[in-house]
Amino acid sequence: MKLQTSTPLVSMIVPVYNAEACVDVALSSALNQTYKNVEIIIVDDGSSDGSLARIGQFNDSRIRVISQENQGQSAAINRGVAASSGEYIKLIDADDWINPEHVASQVASVAENSDCIASCRWGYFWSDSANTNPRDEVTNRDYDRPLEWIIDSLTKDEGMMGGWKWLIPRKVWDRGGGYDSRLSLNNDFHFSIATLLASQGVRFAEGAVYAYRKGLSGALSTSYGRKAMESALLTTQLGVDLLLAQEGSARIRRIAADRFQSWLFRFYPDFPDLAAAAECRIQELGGSSLRLDGGAVLKLVQPIIGWKCVRRLQALAYRWGWQKVLAMKARKKLESVQ
Repeated sequence: MKLQTSTPLVSMIVPVYNAEACVDVALSSALNQTYKNVEIIIVDDGSSDGSLARIGQFNDSRIRVISQENQGQSAAINRGVAASSGEYIKLIDADDWINPEHVASQVASVAENSDCIASCRWGYFWSDSANTNPRDEVTNRDYDRPLEWIIDSLTKDEGMMGGWKWLIPRKVWDRGGGYDSRLSLNNDFHFSIATLLASQGVRFAEGAVYAYRKGLSGALSTSYGRKAMESALLTTQLGVDLLLAQEGSARIRRIAADRFQSWLFRFYPDFPDLAAAAECRIQELGGSSLRLDGGAVLKLVQPIIGWKCVRRLQALAYRWGWQKVLAMKARKKLESVQ
């Protein structure tokens, strides 16, 4: 196929909700791209802090701001995409950062096939994006079969399926259907599976780096309430159903069962109905051998008292503040590798 000689418009969608403390970092990284033919659609999802004032400090004709009552990240992203006009769509979370060559590298990687989506390198950071160490993942390569990317990600890498990983041709976005507005926590699981399966493959952009911020209080990924857990169950059901429709093999059934099992550990004991629903699906899929992850003490006592007893003890400990201790340990671990 002949290479494209034009520079297609890339629509960068930035959903914002109470991101006053960090949105300037994300917007600066979007504006400082070496690839200049971009539009930046910011969707303020009913922020109650100074996010809009901070955004207003950026004076660039490529920026457009849409304000709406709070409807959730999924709805905000969909609205931004609907208002955009680019040939490609790039999502950026309001608390993250991309390197200056990010968009240019992703556009170049799919120039020969506009039915493929582009992936990128990524890593965590705590406060300074310059301290991001990109992961060396198995999926850092091209895939002609998107299902194989999903399988490798879920079984060999960390299973990171953030919508921000991709540069997505609009026609692939339309086929995938965008985000399910019912979803909040883990909404990317269903979205990325649907988008990947709507594509003709994945092209890895070596020069594109995405820095994913950890540790902000109130971040969607740290939500543990009822609504968040309902979203986790639904996104798992939707994503798994897509995978099984694509291939009803033993390997997919095992991956699906393990995914439900990983959330079952989170549902129990606080949400018994969600736990029961997950257990039912696990049995239907043939069972899971996944074990509750944890430190040396957990690994020692789990075979003796079982994971449900362990989770009940953990739930009691969390009520006494153990979650804060774990968060502090996770932060120190992250900082130690940066």
